[in-house]
Amino acid sequence: MNTIYPVSILNNKLKVVTHSMKGRESVALGIWFAVGGRYETKKISGISHFIEHLVFKGTPTRNVRTIKAEIEGRGGLLNAFTNEDTTCFLVKIVKKHLPLALEILADMCQNPLFKAIDIERERGVILEEIKMYMDMPMQYAHDLINQLLWPDQPLGMFIAGDFKSVTGIGRSDIIAYHNKYYRPSNTLATVCGDISHEETYRLVHKYFPRKREAKRFRCKKVVGHQSKPRFNFYYKKTEQSHLVIGMHALKRTDPQRYALALLHVILGANMSSRLYEEVREKRGLAYSIRSGLSFYEDTGSFTVSAGVENKKIEATLTVIMKELAKIKKNGVKAGELMRGKEYFLNQLFFALDDTLDRMLWIGDKAMHFDQIPSKDQIIKRIEAVTVDAVQSMAAKLFKNANLNLVVIGPLEEKMQKKIRNQFTL
Repeated sequence: MNTIYPVSILNNKLKVVTHSMKGRESVALGIWFAVGGRYETKKISGISHFIEHLVFKGTPTRNVRTIKAEIEGRGGLLNAFTNEDTTCFLVKIVKKHLPLALEILADMCQNPLFKAIDIERERGVILEEIKMYMDMPMQYAHDLINQLLWPDQPLGMFIAGDFKSVTGIGRSDIIAYHNKYYRPSNTLATVCGDISHEETYRLVHKYFPRKREAKRFRCKKVVGHQSKPRFNFYYKKTEQSHLVIGMHALKRTDPQRYALALLHVILGANMSSRLYEEVREKRGLAYSIRSGLSFYEDTGSFTVSAGVENKKIEATLTVIMKELAKIKKNGVKAGELMRGKEYFLNQLFFALDDTLDRMLWIGDKAMHFDQIPSKDQIIKRIEAVTVDAVQSMAAKLFKNANLNLVVIGPLEEKMQKKIRNQFTL
């Protein structure tokens, strides 16, 4: 058994992973399901997120108020999230309350009532949530870039769904979807804190007793190949324009992912990055400028996003594209790479000092990897990245055929055409 992150599997195939953090007063617990937006069809787009909301609404033994009060009344944090390929329900609480927290999460996840009145009420809440995201241009621009990167397939759909799909999801759809995916064989329990793996295993076994067939479902892989730039100019009367450049990148398990991570750090992860220096500090073109990474089972993305004054869109894009071309042509300096490595490692290790952040990290790794890497393994892999590897990664990603651009703002057709013609590397 891995002594850092011990793993046990129940007879019903539910996986338990723990990490002992001596001296911590809190414990963090997550119940993960291998299901998210990638498992949906267009007709029921948003159903994973819908179920995430509904699970909090009550069970045969607890109503919505009781669920919240039993955790928050003890000073705990209760939350959940849905992404493309996972759904997670989580609690952070004083360690003596771990048995209660696990009992509550198990009850919520296994025994939701899905009352018709709750479904209709929450449907309205989610439709308002979708409107809220659409009124947040920087958030909505990232949703739209995924649509460009993976058109007409689940990975390109919005996690919350759209007005048509959310309106059409019925109670029978919800029950069938929950019965299919929310089963022990599709479940992971992660716990971090000053706890015993053996005791945690016994608690999970107690509260997840049901036996079901041991089947792990797989999402549909992405299809299609991009051969030219794609654009979405979303006209909206805003005081500031928001842009996202997106490129297909690496899948989650790609051996070169650490080179990509360092390329991201050097280009746009912090205030000493190249894009921040060139776009904000030297030219004052944007308040917000950053790069980002997303990793999935079979693909991934690299993005650059910025919020700029409407009349400065063209100038900002020109500077960004020059920086991408520059790192592709000239690479990075040894000192720059060294600072990037220090930043990556120390940011990770700072975060892992917290029980909740550690739980989320090991949960993500345990859901998608055969083995959770140790601190020494991560250091070794980061230290192995060379300046040539970073430049090769830039050359692999930064190609005209791999470019996608979303702009939300009052951009006139004349400027849209000009940008289309100049959007090259």
